[in-house]
Amino acid sequence: MKILPLAAAISAALLSSNVMAELAPVEFHGYMRAGVGVSDGGGQQVQFNKNDLGRLGNESDVYGEIALGKEVFNDDGVSFKVNSMIAIASDGSNDWEGTKEDDSEFALRQFNVEAKGVLGFAPEATLWAGKRYNQRHDVHITDFYYWDVSGAGAGIDHIKAGPGQLSVAWVRSDRSDVADTGNANGALNVNILDARYAGIQLWDGMSLEVGIDYAITNGSDTYTGTDPKNGVLLTSEFTQSVMGGFNKTVFQYGTEGYGKALAYGGAGNWYGAEAQDGAKGYRVINHGVVNFTDKIDMSHMIRYSSADEVEAGQTNDITNFSIVVRPSYQWTEHQKTILEAGYFDGEYATGSKAGGQKYTIAQAWTAGSNFWARPEIRVYASYLKNDENTTAFNGGDTEANFGVQAEAWW
Repeated sequence: MKILPLAAAISAALLSSNVMAELAPVEFHGYMRAGVGVSDGGGQQVQFNKNDLGRLGNESDVYGEIALGKEVFNDDGVSFKVNSMIAIASDGSNDWEGTKEDDSEFALRQFNVEAKGVLGFAPEATLWAGKRYNQRHDVHITDFYYWDVSGAGAGIDHIKAGPGQLSVAWVRSDRSDVADTGNANGALNVNILDARYAGIQLWDGMSLEVGIDYAITNGSDTYTGTDPKNGVLLTSEFTQSVMGGFNKTVFQYGTEGYGKALAYGGAGNWYGAEAQDGAKGYRVINHGVVNFTDKIDMSHMIRYSSADEVEAGQTNDITNFSIVVRPSYQWTEHQKTILEAGYFDGEYATGSKAGGQKYTIAQAWTAGSNFWARPEIRVYASYLKNDENTTAFNGGDTEANFGVQAEAWW
């Protein structure tokens, strides 16, 4: 008999106006890219250093994210929202793809709760806990994330403080694959403390965001590797409104494991704990989108990075220079021609070289004339060249891709 009062209490709670009354509908968001392509050397199309050379006509995968979110409580200025996201990556080789064939990967990318209006000292701020994308910064045309401290954690976003807003977070980035003499040596716990101050208005159209990430290493009882060091990543990003678009200039400096992360294209959520003591590196990025006319726009990225004392016995700085430009011409509201050209040149710790070029032309049909308008369907042709490996592509140093791709976000 005691079950009946309990059931009645639960029903009353679920049907109360504070919990269920006129809440927002379920939000459905996502991202996808997929298509079909072939290379002139035979087989599936080649993907070659897209973070350095540009992604247009240089993506051979199928990738998608499905996100569902819902506000589950809203009363007297206080709201709680649950967010979730599942991602899948595949090579797109056939109709039925699954983990049994090892050609698909599923990942839980986000699962978190956000609460607004619950902090008395900052009612405008958002308190969150769980797993989520944490204010990611990227270059779209190269799919390159340069400031992305995402993962499982907790934090507070957008606390009003002076002229700008402060955000703080604690995120896990554990390592289970740190090796000493080539063998796994136990799990290494890494905790990242992330602090950002955004919205600093320097002058009309120019804003500044600064941040510091501090990685704290903590070996488990089974960890037997060399003593890892804590490291710091400093970031400053200047954003200027220009010609109906924007231009961003980014400066980053990292020490210890963050020195190694910068050397190999890291974004802050991966910490190179096995770097030798004293590792350091820096990175400078300029990227943006401008509209020259109502029919012509262009996106670009210029990036240079350098790191020293990262690897034992290092004889040269690890360097990388990359430049990518993507102009387009809008023929009609829903049809455009896109060009993309990329070049990179780099050097490893041993002094060996890396480098390449990519040139792409594409005809696209898109849901609007804006650079960011999606969905978009593209028919493309790309020419790739590996400047340092004469047998990189099917026995040669050049390759051509032909294909069709769809990209969308919603």
